[in-house]
This record gives sequence, structure tokens and C-alpha cells, in this order.
Amino acid sequence: MDKSSALEYINQMFPTEASLSGVEPLMQKIQGEIRRVDASILSAVRQQSNSGTKAKEDLADATRAVEELSHKIQEIKSKAEQSEAMVQEICRDIKKLDFAKKNITTTITALHRLTMLG
Repeated sequence: MDKSSALEYINQMFPTEASLSGVEPLMQKIQGEIRRVDASILSAVRQQSNSGTKAKEDLADATRAVEELSHKIQEIKSKAEQSEAMVQEICRDIKKLDFAKKNITTTITALHRLTMLG
């Protein structure tokens, strides 16, 4: 799988920041898939023990595939952490704006009352 199709897959699986809560179940599914791949690799290695070179090549391919899958999991985790930081920053900005709104509302109310007195 090339990078663009991997990114498309990730974007399909997690179209919004809220959907990132599904990372853990996906990781469990992927780990199950890794276990199935490992079992399949072990079976293939046993069947091909007579042709050592072929078995070594298959094992190297499988190892690369597992490493690539592990790398993709790390990328998903990293993106989830970045998204969480972004959400926290947005919430912080919203709190500041809300505080400013309250101050402006209080000021407008006070000015309105002053004009009514004068």
C-alpha cells in the first residue's frame, strides 16, 4: 500500500476528530490481524522448511509487512495526539473569547445604565 492510499484509508476510517475515539478498537483489530499474519507466517515457514531460501524470503517479506503495519499504527497514534492537542487549544481559545464576551456585555450594560442616569 502506498502512502496516498494509506492516508485515504486513515481519512475514511477517521473522518473527524471525534471519530478518533475509534483508534483503540482499530488497533485491537490490527493486532488481531498481526497475530493471524504471524500464525500464517509460522505455518508457511513450516511448510517450506525444505526450501530454506524461499522461506527466508517469505519471512523477510512478512517481517517488513509487520514493521510497516506497526509504523502505520504509530502514525495513527501520533495523529490522534496532534488532534487532541488541537482540540485542547481550540477549547482554550473559546474560553478566552467567552470571557471577553462576558466583559464586553458587562461594559455595554454599565454604559447603557450610565446613559439612562444622565
